[in-house]
Amino acid sequence: MSIIEFIRIYWIQITFLIGVVGSFFTFIFYMIQAIKCSLRNDILDIYDRAVARGNKITHYELEALTHSTDIYFKLRGNSFVKTLMEKVKTFEITD
Repeated sequence: MSIIEFIRIYWIQITFLIGVVGSFFTFIFYMIQAIKCSLRNDILDIYDRAVARGNKITHYELEALTHSTDIYFKLRGNSFVKTLMEKVKTFEITD
């Protein structure tokens, strides 16, 4: 059976499969974008609270910030968070 014959016989199933796979990858792409956005908002929220307290951050906030940053970079987030983390390293840690 040639490729042309196979496509002629199964073109409906092939089209359906391509549509499903394409939709799945599009969904995954936008889910990753949404997760990055949520992580970025969490990082900025913790950073803003620490700045509002006079550059003081709690140990738990620092741990949450570090964990969120690690995941953010694993999802290929941009580097402005790296700049924030460098600033956070200079903050006073409180309990």
